Amino acid sequence: MTIENSNVVVRLSVKDWVPIIGITLTVLTIIVGSFIHHDRLLTQLVAQQESTAKRLDKIEDKLEASRN
Repeated sequence: MTIENSNVVVRLSVKDWVPIIGITLTVLTIIVGSFIHHDRLLTQLVAQQESTAKRLDKIEDKLEASRN
């Protein structure tokens, strides 16, 4: 990192940018991975709820048929 005294301009060198980019990419990868994992869990939950609702409907239909 260099600082010019006349205008107080800070310039980052390549060795400064590499860790910044590395950390940024790491954090973004973790966020995207967490989002994908969360999305898969929600999809699985919805599928299980739909399956449970269908089974419950079948059981209710059988109970109603046996009452008649």
